[in-house]
Amino acid sequence: MPKSPESTDQERSTFDPSIQTENIAYSPVELLTCDGCSRQNPPNRINCIYCGYELAITAAHFAEARPLIRKLEAWEQGFNIIYQAKIDGDELSNKTIAPFVSLEPGEVEAILNVNSPMPVVRVESFKLAEILVGELGKLGLRCSVVSDADLAANKPLVRLASIEISETIFQFVDFNTRLTTEVPFGDLALIVLGHLSNTRTDLVEKRKRKGAELLDETSSFTDETVIDLYTRSDSRGFRINPAGFDYSCLGPEKTFLAKDNIGRLVKLLSALAPNARLVDDYSSVKRSLSLVWEIESRSDAQGIRRLGIGKTGFGKVESTSNLQQFTKYSRLQWHLL
Repeated sequence: MPKSPESTDQERSTFDPSIQTENIAYSPVELLTCDGCSRQNPPNRINCIYCGYELAITAAHFAEARPLIRKLEAWEQGFNIIYQAKIDGDELSNKTIAPFVSLEPGEVEAILNVNSPMPVVRVESFKLAEILVGELGKLGLRCSVVSDADLAANKPLVRLASIEISETIFQFVDFNTRLTTEVPFGDLALIVLGHLSNTRTDLVEKRKRKGAELLDETSSFTDETVIDLYTRSDSRGFRINPAGFDYSCLGPEKTFLAKDNIGRLVKLLSALAPNARLVDDYSSVKRSLSLVWEIESRSDAQGIRRLGIGKTGFGKVESTSNLQQFTKYSRLQWHLL
């Protein structure tokens, strides 16, 4: 039999808070006041729950309250915390580090085992990034902060059509404008070797109530080795794609195979600019990079597609690309010079 409103009110008025064995609410002292809307927020927030304004968190507050670190979307502009080295004398604990960077202990171990500076987390504000750098320092990690704006993954490098070589100068010829940039051998600071991979799957499906029936599927995959070049004063960089590049600078060493030419070109550039740093480990660190800088994936609807007489379905294209990931990794090397 349902309770009457009178009995419910009586139960509420006679509730004894002393029977609560643990205080599950935040005290007024723990709450954070938003400078944007003046409302109270729980201490595990980084941004105001009401207006989104950045809360005035401090290192001491972060260490005590452990605010939730939100995983940023690929399109959002954030700040990358880059692990550079272990602080001498400190024993690292992957289980202790993991909550600070929103990763599993095994994922932390995979990143720290790479013998190269690596991103460990992307966060939404510079203030939070600075606090995390300090906290990770206490745990034995020497880190720095590089913003997404500095890495500029959506800004393409200057594509080169050819390189002409004089006694002491490289002449980089722009693929699109044919303008020439002169770079003295000593000004070439960085050579980054990597590869660009793209997958594409064209699907045609027949939609039903219980799901979709696959009618047709076509897949393709491309992978090409590229070379990125940076001077000491320019963070944008130059990129050599195998297709369309003139390898005449190799002279008699030039072959008919782009794969061989790429390797010989790297050796030639390194020999003429011995002070330039060569980074050629992208293939081995790609998997660990994906824990923070994910491979870009898309799914685009293509509308109604015809497969034959009287047979139609709905088409879509699913694709992946590591272009932004490699561009970030490449430009990161310049910021770490």
